[in-house]
Amino acid sequence: MKKNLYLTIILLSYQAIYAQQNPDAKKILDALSEKTKSHKVIETDFKVTFKNMKEDIQNTSEGSIIIKGDKYRLKFMGTESFYDGKTLWSYLPDVNEVNITEPAPDDEDIFNNPKRLFTIYENDYKYQLIENLNQDGKDYSLVDLYPINLEEEYTRIRLQINITDYFLASATIFGKDGSNYTISIDNYKTNANFEDSYFTFNESQYPKVEIVDMRF
Repeated sequence: MKKNLYLTIILLSYQAIYAQQNPDAKKILDALSEKTKSHKVIETDFKVTFKNMKEDIQNTSEGSIIIKGDKYRLKFMGTESFYDGKTLWSYLPDVNEVNITEPAPDDEDIFNNPKRLFTIYENDYKYQLIENLNQDGKDYSLVDLYPINLEEEYTRIRLQINITDYFLASATIFGKDGSNYTISIDNYKTNANFEDSYFTFNESQYPKVEIVDMRF
């Protein structure tokens, strides 16, 4: 369940939801989307930090992902996922088991569709430029996304965007229950070359793996 909530990513006031779309925010978001789509491959590390101030809980999980078009390979929370654009293999090394599924192409779960994190604003959100700031010599813009559907489990998503090269630095999801999730992204690489086969689970490389096919 945590993975679905994390990756419902990478998410105020209800008055802001009904405000006009902010043109400055749209310009930044369009540049982020265009820059992301221009790369054939994106390779990056990330951290997911969970905070609940009411219960005084905080924990962090680390992961990495390689995205090539609609394909990706993801390592997170003890699972290695392979997605070739149609089939998703979720490998659990601790038990040497792989689960096979076929996510819907328009799945909004960011762990089933990681590129959605970079284009999430394009549908079903209002957006607002909050501020521009400089941290460690780098310029960033903070943009808030507000879901049009008020039944969502979160109130807003705050994106921190590096406006020098238009990489996403972080995304924070503010839950209605007081739980916040921040996805911090680091170590971008865009010049690596990965064959399509890298994004397909090769059973021969995992001796005695138990296969659980959930497509039927």
